[in-house]
Amino acid sequence: MLNNKENSLPTWIFFSNVDATLVNESARQLLAWSGESFGRLLAGTENLLDVLVDGDHRLAAENVVKLIGLLGACVASNPTPHPSVRELFTDCVMILSRKLAELPREEV
Repeated sequence: MLNNKENSLPTWIFFSNVDATLVNESARQLLAWSGESFGRLLAGTENLLDVLVDGDHRLAAENVVKLIGLLGACVASNPTPHPSVRELFTDCVMILSRKLAELPREEV
């Protein structure tokens, strides 16, 4: 996805305060819902969310992809998610995917 050259700089994706807050709040509700069943992936997901809501509201493109995967695993941790869980997941993925799609093709 990113340039594989050694010492290459990450491609940063910047989020508005509104988008960062919506992803953070929706994702944290997903994490609370999944609870213990999400297990060892919880800390990594929380770390990415903490970085997102930090002052710059930015994530490296590779971490946006990782966050989408982690949130998908969170939802999949329960075989029968409540419809509101699907809505939270959809909100997160729509914002994160839109940001990835805005990158110039050579950056993806």
